[in-house]
Order: sequence, then C-alpha cells, then structure tokens
Amino acid sequence: MCSEIVQSNSVQVYENMGEWFVLVTRDGTESVTSFELESFATAFADGQRLGLGLKVGQEA
Repeated sequence: MCSEIVQSNSVQVYENMGEWFVLVTRDGTESVTSFELESFATAFADGQRLGLGLKVGQEA
C-alpha cells in the first residue's frame, strides 16, 4: 500500500481466501481487523464509519 494515496479517514472491507478484513485508516494510521463472516465485517465497518463521521454502508 506504500504506492497508494490513502485518505486520512477511511474504512474498506475486503475478502481474501475466505476471510473478511476491515481496514480502518484514522488520521493516516491503519489498523486491520479480520472476521470469518462477511456480515460481522460489514457491521464492524459500519460502526467504524459512524465513529469517523463517514457515510454508513459506503466504502470510503
């Protein structure tokens, strides 16, 4: 991800080999949380978006 320009606050959900990951970027600092179920990952991501003041249910 070094070559990508990352927004200072963002939440992304992605799947890799059957596991779901939520990448949260807050003030330029990234953290990743993994989940076995997509529904848990999307619920967690929505909560993080609320906390960051982003639109819920939308990748940003």
